[in-house]
Amino acid sequence: MTTLTIPDRATVAAALSDPPVFSISIIQTKPGRFDEFVALQHAQFMRVRGQVQGVRGSRMLKSPAKGVVVLISSFETAQDAERFRRDPRFTEHLERVQPLIDRAEAMPVELAYEMGLI
Repeated sequence: MTTLTIPDRATVAAALSDPPVFSISIIQTKPGRFDEFVALQHAQFMRVRGQVQGVRGSRMLKSPAKGVVVLISSFETAQDAERFRRDPRFTEHLERVQPLIDRAEAMPVELAYEMGLI
């Protein structure tokens, strides 16, 4: 029998007290390749969800009219973010989607402020 342990509020608060490390990617897909890129990106998310150490969360925002995707990922530490960038699951995914991308820019960013939940 498996026992599920639910952390108390103090444990959760302590885990979330350190500010996360964010990475943002802005991706312009090649004309006519937007839907294919989004499908591959979603499949990648489903493949690695819950399996990457140090990931706090991620968001994918899309603008079909512009063919642009914005990916936001948050990690516990900079080391977690760097480890994921070198992870074969990530590097192999980049190889798969590269033919669909016209331009891409990835950058680490810092939290300036936050309000509410997104």
